[in-house]
Amino acid sequence: MPTLESGEKLTRYLLGELSAEERIQVEDRYLTNAEFFDELVIAEDELIDDYVRGELSRSNRELFERNFLCSAARQERVKSARALMKFADTHATSTPIPSRRRLDSPAMRLIPATGFILLVVGGLLLVIQVRNLRSDLHRLESEQLAHNQRQKDLEQLLTQQKLQNDEMVQALNRERGERGQLEQDVARLRERQASSVTFALGFGEIERSRGGPAPATKLTVPQGTEIIRLRLDLLKDEYQNYMVTLEDARQRETWRGLLQSTKAGAGRAVVVRFPSRLLAPGQYRLTLSGTNNSEVVSEFHLDITRK
Repeated sequence: MPTLESGEKLTRYLLGELSAEERIQVEDRYLTNAEFFDELVIAEDELIDDYVRGELSRSNRELFERNFLCSAARQERVKSARALMKFADTHATSTPIPSRRRLDSPAMRLIPATGFILLVVGGLLLVIQVRNLRSDLHRLESEQLAHNQRQKDLEQLLTQQKLQNDEMVQALNRERGERGQLEQDVARLRERQASSVTFALGFGEIERSRGGPAPATKLTVPQGTEIIRLRLDLLKDEYQNYMVTLEDARQRETWRGLLQSTKAGAGRAVVVRFPSRLLAPGQYRLTLSGTNNSEVVSEFHLDITRK
């Protein structure tokens, strides 16, 4: 039989009053401890009997109906318990009492004894079978509920972790973009004093549906150049800010910056300034996107050489 302390805790568990940590402890224990599981079955049977007989307090009755009766299997068990109680009460009050003369006969003395023995044996067998069925049913039901709860907790944890990761990625991109903007400001100031070269890349191209990416544009950087200035023309100036990313031939991101468009001739363009040391000879891909990488505006495939 369960102790008073464990019985109260199991009742609170069945009524849904335990915290999440306490609930997990109870579930882990009855899934690995057969004796504790038997205690849980007994506590559940007693709780159902108290509910059917109307012996629960108003608050516990509300908790029972809201938290315990959460599955069709449990509702059927309560219906069975209520029907069994009704059957027992009906037969206990409707059995006729034989007359004293009939009870005094030997045959009548034998009938109650035989019937009592059959009733006891049959009742014991019935109780054992019902107990075994209840135990198996409750074990399967508890395992399913525990699995569903763990699955739900895991999904919530994954969702929370994904949101945190997304926030970290956005914060990192924002920080890198702001750093790129600061680098552009520094390069703009140094451009007046240091040697520089400007390349107008035009409107660029996004990868073609046939034939793969556009051929690389060859850019030759003169010796002694400190600042490389790239002008990316815009067909439409649709964004307040533009994200510019530079990747090398191994698709490793070399630089990222959040820039604004500026007037260039009769149109608008995004001007990117790099320290010459940043662009070593080799193949690069320059991508111009709308704010927060929402849409790729154009791509530029570059082949940097030095002379």
